[in-house]
Order: sequence, then C-alpha cells, then structure tokens
Amino acid sequence: MSTQRPISIRILELLQDSKECEFDALVARAPEFNVSDIYQEISRLGREGKVIITRGVGTFTIRQAAVVR
Repeated sequence: MSTQRPISIRILELLQDSKECEFDALVARAPEFNVSDIYQEISRLGREGKVIITRGVGTFTIRQAAVVR
C-alpha cells in the first residue's frame, strides 16, 4: 500500500469540485507546487487510473476517474 504525497491529495481535491480542468487552470489553482511536479503527479495518477487525461491541440484536460464501489 502506497501513501499519497500531499501534491496528490491537493490535485484530487481540486478536481473533485469540477467536471474537468485544463492543466493550466490546475497549475494556477495550486501555486504551492511547480509545473513540473504537477505534470509528473498527474501522469502518475493517470497511470494508476485515478484521473483521466484528455489531450487536445496545445492543451490537455484532467478529470477525476469515477469511483467504482
């Protein structure tokens, strides 16, 4: 069992209140972390299936994956 780092918790909190969020908007809403750290963490969360990343032209959006119970 892995423990989540504070950046993971913050990203998931920010995504919880929105249907989807553009990467730049997410970075603006979490100024306590640098862009590189946010990008790496979103990539990791995507690989774990916790977020869904949709790539567009010049940007991408992130949304929290549905919780299956």
